[in-house]
Amino acid sequence: MKEQFDDYELVESNPQASVNNALMKIDSVCNLVNNVTSTFSDTLCAINNTKMEITKMEHALEKYINDSQVSLEKFKSVAPILSAQLENASKRIDKITDTILSSSNNELTEENLRKQSALVDLLNASNNTFNNLLVKLITI
Repeated sequence: MKEQFDDYELVESNPQASVNNALMKIDSVCNLVNNVTSTFSDTLCAINNTKMEITKMEHALEKYINDSQVSLEKFKSVAPILSAQLENASKRIDKITDTILSSSNNELTEENLRKQSALVDLLNASNNTFNNLLVKLITI
């Protein structure tokens, strides 16, 4: 005699087969639950790792913003001073260049050549000062 209960058939003549069938179905369900929980656990780990990376990036961004603000304030305070120094150095270079050009019309005496040489050296030194000020301005 056979009884039917939903999708499961109960067979009175072979109870061992019914038990094995039920155990196989339970094992199948357990494996499925294990796969789902394993996948869910991996997903939660990935989400937590992503949250940690986002937090790290937010902190790095905050630090960058703060460092940029400090650099900007430093630039705002130093730039006018360096700008004035650059302007003075530029005027000095112009004056020296004009002096060199105006004195080049003179005779080529030893004294004039020494003056020209001293003026060229002064021009080089002024140019180096100007370049150093530019580097300071750029690296602020």
